[in-house]
Formats: sequence, structure tokens, C-alpha cells
Amino acid sequence: MVDVQTSDKTYIANGFVSHNSSFFLALDMFWAFSHKGLLGVFITHKEEMRDDFRATVEVFFAETPTKYRVNYVRHNRNLLILKNASKFRYLIAGTSEVRKGGLGRGGAANFVHATECAFYGNGDDLSEFRSQTSSLYPHRLQIYETTANGFNHFWDMWEVTKDDPTKKAIFIGWWRDERNQLPVSHPFFLNYMPDGIKSTLTPLERKRVREVRELYSFEISLQQIAWYRWHMASEKDGDQSSMDQEYPWTESDAFVATGSKFFTVDAMSECMRVAKKCAFQTFRYKLGMKFEETELRQVKDPRAELRIYEDASRFGYYALGCDPAYGSSDEADRTVISIWRCYADCLVQVAEYCSPQPSTYQCAWVLAHLAGYYGVTFLMPILEMNGPGQAVFDELEKVRRFASEIRPHDENYHIRNILQNMRHYFYKRMDNPGGGELLYQWKTTEDLKRRAMNQFKNAIELHRMIPRSMPLLEEMRRIVSDGGHIGAEGRAKDDRVMGAAMAYQAYNTWVQPKVKALGLTLEKSDDIEAKGGTPPLDRIIAGYLKRANISLPTS
Repeated sequence: MVDVQTSDKTYIANGFVSHNSSFFLALDMFWAFSHKGLLGVFITHKEEMRDDFRATVEVFFAETPTKYRVNYVRHNRNLLILKNASKFRYLIAGTSEVRKGGLGRGGAANFVHATECAFYGNGDDLSEFRSQTSSLYPHRLQIYETTANGFNHFWDMWEVTKDDPTKKAIFIGWWRDERNQLPVSHPFFLNYMPDGIKSTLTPLERKRVREVRELYSFEISLQQIAWYRWHMASEKDGDQSSMDQEYPWTESDAFVATGSKFFTVDAMSECMRVAKKCAFQTFRYKLGMKFEETELRQVKDPRAELRIYEDASRFGYYALGCDPAYGSSDEADRTVISIWRCYADCLVQVAEYCSPQPSTYQCAWVLAHLAGYYGVTFLMPILEMNGPGQAVFDELEKVRRFASEIRPHDENYHIRNILQNMRHYFYKRMDNPGGGELLYQWKTTEDLKRRAMNQFKNAIELHRMIPRSMPLLEEMRRIVSDGGHIGAEGRAKDDRVMGAAMAYQAYNTWVQPKVKALGLTLEKSDDIEAKGGTPPLDRIIAGYLKRANISLPTS
């Protein structure tokens, strides 16, 4: 992150940087020579890096012509003082998570260069230090540069920067270094490009070259691809994962490669490419002390808790996964409701609710409302019963007893008709042939979570699930498998992921057999929607086959 203040403009950038600390040291020295009275700090993650940092500073002083430099008065392992009254301290952040409170204590700063800050042990310490830096000094400069190291505190800084209109995130890929190429005349070039300049790229290489072109308007050359192939073969023993981690093509690859080994990079990239094109409506609930006071308002804020990607269809079959806050784990601090439309050949996400705010009884009301809205034909809800899940279920039972007393303001069918949708949900559940169960009760154990997450992973990679929520995909990128445990890395969240995985369980167990028996593929369902329903003869035939337990082919 670079924060440069020059009179009336502020530029801020976060960037993943590999082997670029020397460039920033040159910028440090230029800034120090150009501005008097700086109060600066150089931050490294360990002592060896501090010593190397200091030695490089000495080289700059030795190599810079006298007329362009300002000599120093003192330079030791703790302090650099220049003759223009600028002073710089060397600080060590450390790599231990338990270290806290020592970074920069007792000294203000209007100049910062923090290197490899993704490897600092305590992100809170860095955050506290940043809050103490000057935001008023007209020539302030802050640089936070690092190689990606998973979804930790630096990832948090990166995401905040991307969403802040006063800041800009900068990714520096391996292809930006002009040294990373083998010229056509190089003796190794033909070893990795056997047909010379007419050599073709692999499908993975073509995909990544296209991504770099689309994201950064940069055209990667055959010479660079030749270098990449040579480096992976000779330095990484042909290990693509190792190459992805140290030489990512895009910022998404950098985080995925270092932070997640559970979902594949290719599967995530494809899902994100599709999801970025999906429009959605946003809504915010107004929840009171009584379920009949619940209101839903459409808003334009993309941070609102409810996203609707597709309105309910009277021809649709749906699966719903609900994970109340602190249900699936002690770290899952948000309530999530994930809703998917089910077909014989896939699931498509239609809605997602995610909020840290509602209590258990309010969670029950939101669940009943969304389940009623999408459950016109059939919806299978599944609820995490661990922790507060039982209280959510108890509240559903209480409201069901008053179902006959629910009086909607109107009988129109739309998402904002809260009470009508709630009443529909309870009536539909009571009319079920299976005895009127409100929902399927799910209790997460380590083994059950492992099975559910692996089935969810298979569905994503085989394109059986089509997620539309970018926040869901961001969480999926942070899922790791560590010693048999599958969950979010570091301080990252996995609430949305668990909600989606539970919805897949509902689909796989209950809904898919129904839609397969009816032959309701995505293509056929789209045809039904276009025609406004199924012809009577088709319904009669489908009903007979269903009763006879005969499944129709799905393709």
C-alpha cells in the first residue's frame, strides 16, 4: 500500500510484490533526500531482513552521486538520521501471533515502508500502528509491500483498499519483470518452444494469458511463456502448484494459490467469471419484537443482507441451507440462508441472506419468509441445529401454532409480502404427506462437515452447482484443508460456504430424485418458463411415471 500526499491529491495502492523491495528502497531514498524533517520507519518481519535492508541502504548512499544525496549523521541497526533533519527507525514486527503492542510504540511517523508485511505475526499490531501514522503531513508516504501469504491481515488491507474510493490496489505479476523471458535467440528457447514462434500454448496457458489481457491490458509473449516453462521445469520440478504460489498470474491466483488448496484455481476462476456477470437486487429487513412487524425494503446498497438473483418461480423446485450464527462452528458469527433452484442436472443460486445482526427468533422469521416465497411448488429447507439452531427451530414451531392467525395486508404474491409468504410456508409444510416436518435438522460434526464439503467441492468442479454470489466465492477461495480439517484459513469466514454446502445436501438427498423423475433439466425448465407451464398431457405422463417410480433421462 502506498499513501502519497502531495498538496491536493492522495494516492493509495496495495500490492503483492515479489523481489521488488530494492525498487521501493530507491523510492525511499529519493523521498528522504527530497523532503526535510521526515519521521520515518522501516518495518521488516525478522532481524535478518532488517540487516539486509540496512545493508542495501548503505549501498544506495555509496552509489548515489554526491550532488543527488543527503548524507547521514548516524546509521546503525536501530536508527538512520540525515543531515536534513529526517529520522528513520528500524522496527521488527516479528512473526509470532502472540507478540503484540510493541510495533512503533512511543513514536509518531509520517513515512512508512513495511516490507513482507503479510508475514507479520500479529495483524492487530500492524493495524494499531497504522492508526497512529500522520494523515496531515503534506509529504507523507506509506508503502506496504509483500508477497501474498494467504487470507490474513494483509488480505483484509487489500480488500478495504479495493472498496475505498480514495485508494487503489496494485498487483505486480511475474510477467511485469522484463527479465522473465527467454529471447528467441536463447539456446533454451527451442527446448520449451519446439516449434519456435509458431509454438502453441496449453489450454491453461491460453486461459491465463487471456485473463491477464482482460484484467491488466498486458499481452504476454511467447518468450515469457518459454521462461515460465523453463522455470517451472528446472526450479520447481514441474510442480504447477508451487509455481502458482510464487509466480501468480493475477491477484486472484496469488490469494488462491497461497491461501486455499481445497477448491481448484480453475474451478474458482470459472465460477467467478460467471458470477461477475450476474445482476441482483438488494433488500434489507426491518426486524422488530413481533414477527408480524417484519418488513422488507429494497435498497441500492450492495452491502445489504439479502441478495435476490432470481425471483421465485411457480414452476421451481428449491433447496435451502440455513446456518445460524455460531451454528456450524464458534467462528461462524453470521447467520446465512442460501437458496438454490434445483434441476435434474444442476443447481443455480437464486438468493443469499447473510447478516451478523438477527437473534435466533428473527432468524426463524427470515427463514420462514424466504422459504414461503420460494416454496410455491416445492422447497426443502435444512437447518443447522448445533448451538442456537435449536432455538431457531423452537421459534418456528411457536410461529406455526399461530399460522392460522397470520393476516397478510394483501394476498398478492411478491417477496415483500412477508406475512403471506410466512403463512404459505407453514401451510405447505403442514400439508406435506411426510407428516408436516418444518425442515430437516442437521448437526455438524467434523466427519459430517468433511463429507458435505467434499461433495460440495465435487459439485462445483463438475459444474453441477452454479453460484452467483461473489461474496460466497470470495469465502470459497479462503477454504483450506489442514490435517483433515476443512474450513476458512486464519481470520476468514466460511458461513456462506456452509450454507451452500447444506443446500447441496438438501438437493442431493431430497430434491434431485423428484426433479430427475420429472425430467426437469435446466433446459427443459427454461422451456416450461417460456411457455408459461407444462402442457396437461405432459403433467399426466410425468405424474404416472413418478408414481411408477420411473425416472426420465436428463439428457
